[in-house]
Parts: sequence; C-alpha cells; structure tokens
Amino acid sequence: MSNKRLIFVIALLCATTVVAQEDSFFTDPSLLRPMEHGIWDLAHKPKDGLTKLQRYSAIMVDQPEILIRKNSKYKGGKGDDLKQLADVGRLAMMERLEAGGWPVVHEPGPNVILMRWAIDVRLNKKKRNLLSYTPAGFVVHTTAQAVVRDLWKKVDIVDFGLQTEWLDSKTGEILAAGVINQGIAEGRKVISWEELDATFKTVGEQMRCALDNNKLPAGSKKTDCDRIVIKPVKSSGPG
Repeated sequence: MSNKRLIFVIALLCATTVVAQEDSFFTDPSLLRPMEHGIWDLAHKPKDGLTKLQRYSAIMVDQPEILIRKNSKYKGGKGDDLKQLADVGRLAMMERLEAGGWPVVHEPGPNVILMRWAIDVRLNKKKRNLLSYTPAGFVVHTTAQAVVRDLWKKVDIVDFGLQTEWLDSKTGEILAAGVINQGIAEGRKVISWEELDATFKTVGEQMRCALDNNKLPAGSKKTDCDRIVIKPVKSSGPG
C-alpha cells in the first residue's frame, strides 16, 4: 500500500470512528478495518459472512446515492447528469451479476441480498454552450457504457470513491461493507470514463465471485475474489 493511500486510509478510519452513526452512510462505520491488498481501502467481512451467503440466491441493487465531496470545485449538477452517474454504476453492477447467472430482483425476500451504496465524487464543471439545454423526456440508455460516455461530455470527475453495504433484504443484517477511494494518477487531471466503468464492474465481479464461491461443495478450491480487478479498456469514447 503506497504512503499516499495509507494516509487516506488512516484519515478515513479515524473519521468513521468519530462520526455519529446517523451522520454516516454506513449502518455501523466502526466495523470497517484497513485492507492489505485489492481495491478496498476499508472493509468489514464477518468471519461467518461467507457461510451466511450460502442461503442467498438473488440480489437487489439499489440506486446509489451521489455524494459530492466538500473539496469539490463544483458543488452541484443537473438532475439528469447526477442520475446518469447513478445509472452508470447500477447498470454496470447488474450487468456483471446477471452475466454470471445471478438474478437481479426488485423485491426483498428471505433469500435476497440488498446492495446499498454511494458514489462520492470531486467534480469540475466542463464549459457548456450558453444555449445548453436538457430537454424533457431525456433518453434512457440501455448500457452502462452508453450512459457514462454521455455523462463525460458534461462533467469532469477529478476523483471518486465507493461506499458499499451488503445487507439481508428482510432483516437488515450487515453481511459485508467496504470503502474504495479511486485516486487519480500523478500528472493527471481527471478520471477517465473507462476507469470509472472498470471500477464499477470490478465490484460487481467481486460480488458475483463471492456468491459463486459459497455455492461450491465443501473442500473445493475457491477464488480469491479480492484480487479480481477489471482493467480499464481504452476506446474511442471521451476521457
């Protein structure tokens, strides 16, 4: 873990232990602990959490909250722009889970995991044409990549992070939780849309991996899900 990342982890861990529970995204932020490897800076993984996953067969992926950081130069955004950012993550998660054969449902149940999460961002506003206008009946895209490409025409994301909780959808029991802070590379000004898309897909793939592991027979070799990282794929899109 780099010194820069270690400083961030220590600062965030200190913050989560002093913030009142009702002021934090997390149900219980005191459960989070620093992680040694992988994309997660902080995580909560109960010892019996993986065993408990065996009883689940479907996932609810909630629409993420959008949290704009206090040090963001740009403090707001059009409703459609922020909804697009939420749609980017939600679609990417759903695509990875469904590709692995896991049903994504919209109602709680005894065998359903609820993924609740937030995307926290630091923004710069791109210059808009003075006649820029968002029409009524904004077109809803059908893929995560289509959504994120369109969003990048409107805002620059300087850096971002994810805060996630996996809960029993009926009881609210915390199954796992985690924090990712995706900083930018030295000398760079903004996060590329490919990096954002890859991070969302990585989280979705790791969740699918954990669920798959717990359907394997006892004694079977299991994948180290924390080490799964989907690399950004450069394309002709913006960013």
